[in-house]
Amino acid sequence: MKSIKEKCEQTTRHIADKILFLRRANKLTQENFAEKSGLDLRTVARAESGKHRPSAQTMELIASAFNIPISYFFDDTKYKIDISRTALIYEINNKLNVLSKNNLRKVKEFINII
Repeated sequence: MKSIKEKCEQTTRHIADKILFLRRANKLTQENFAEKSGLDLRTVARAESGKHRPSAQTMELIASAFNIPISYFFDDTKYKIDISRTALIYEINNKLNVLSKNNLRKVKEFINII
């Protein structure tokens, strides 16, 4: 039977592998991944190494940036990452961030229609 320490190390390695997979699936460097996630490059490097478990906040930032559920880091499911969809969501988000409140309201109305 595995000790608690071994189980914790296994979980940390699992999370690290999921982060590394996500970065590679999106064809990003660690620098690009850090920028997209709003993280420090050292945080990304540590998270991928498996030597330190990322904080809940770090995992939330990554999940939010890539539009994936937080459960991605903990389950054994291999999520199919639709890179074109992720890129489209990222592009839409960038465009929405520069709209005026009035134009955002119009976009919201349009979304409600469709």
